[in-house]
Amino acid sequence: MDSRVLGVDFSGAADAGRSIWVTEARHTPDGLVVDDCYRAADAWGVDRESAHAGLRERATDVAVVGLDFPFSLPQALLDEHCGGRWGGFVSWLTADGPDDPDAFASTCRSSARAHTGDGTAALRRETDLRRAALCPYDTRVQYQTFYGVRDVLGGFVDDPDVTVAPMQEGSGGQSGTDDVTDANTRVVEVYPAATFGWLGLYREGYKGDRRDRRATNVDGIETCSVDLNGFREAYETSHDALDSLAAAVSAARSITGDPARHGPRQEGHIYV
Repeated sequence: MDSRVLGVDFSGAADAGRSIWVTEARHTPDGLVVDDCYRAADAWGVDRESAHAGLRERATDVAVVGLDFPFSLPQALLDEHCGGRWGGFVSWLTADGPDDPDAFASTCRSSARAHTGDGTAALRRETDLRRAALCPYDTRVQYQTFYGVRDVLGGFVDDPDVTVAPMQEGSGGQSGTDDVTDANTRVVEVYPAATFGWLGLYREGYKGDRRDRRATNVDGIETCSVDLNGFREAYETSHDALDSLAAAVSAARSITGDPARHGPRQEGHIYV
């Protein structure tokens, strides 16, 4: 079985390649070993289209990929716009739905207000509530959600060699009955802050000039049988690089046994 893991700190910005960081690692009998850490700009280009296309292609070469953007929407919004299913969400963004992240977020907020009846515009999935994550169309993540689902996951949805978990597994398969767990590549949603929190490390306050806190987080990950293989400096220097390491750790854990999931399968799950 392929032991390679990809952890990705994602961006939906126009120059996404500058902000996307990737950690490549592999399982060994002694734990996880980091093989590479790099910016998408250095591998595939600066602009969003090139960076996302390169990431999409690279993802299909490994066993498991952890991407840190919301994969789905709350069930109420899936019911309203996507036929109640995650596959419908992908189709909504790739076909006749919102043209850009602002229109996407605005539509979701309007639907949320109508659904709640009390003016609440920010609905969170059950997995967001469990992991203290943002609403998938919050202004801070709407670009990641829109372009991540449209340009990256959208390229996997009909690929029999790729499974987007947990929506395409078991009874959650794209057709509603297909079991596609035999795919070569499994793609999971991760959230570095939740990973650091689960490890008892800094889940916030480690960015910017707080190298000391990044060093603490690196130390904590290293104690989890992770061999940094000479990349410590990159992780201590850049919080984006460090987030890609956390993404790789959570992605690797996701193939050793699934945790209990809460909420509708079509809403997705944040793996830590």
